[in-house]
Amino acid sequence: MTDIASRLESIRDRIAELGSEMDRAQHSDAAERLRSLAAELQGAIGDLPPPPAPVRKARRKLPDVEKCPRCTIRSLHIIPEEVRVAADGTEEVLWRCSSCGHDLWRRDD
Repeated sequence: MTDIASRLESIRDRIAELGSEMDRAQHSDAAERLRSLAAELQGAIGDLPPPPAPVRKARRKLPDVEKCPRCTIRSLHIIPEEVRVAADGTEEVLWRCSSCGHDLWRRDD
């Protein structure tokens, strides 16, 4: 990583030098150097490791239907597309009673 950082710092310094050179009206040479620096910067970016993929835990199989805490009828269903992040960072899944409409968020663990 330090090798890439030093390369990027070198490119940054040369771009600053190029800006001052362009101010002195030597545009053709400056434009060629700018293209060269842009290609080198692209190479440095290509050398960076790819960002790690986000790790998602495997969702455990929750029961399909449970007894509703409000109406006590066995009609509380999971809504799998309704997921949110809780205050403690865990994921919660929405459960909805098809009888009384009661909504309940539960941890997905």
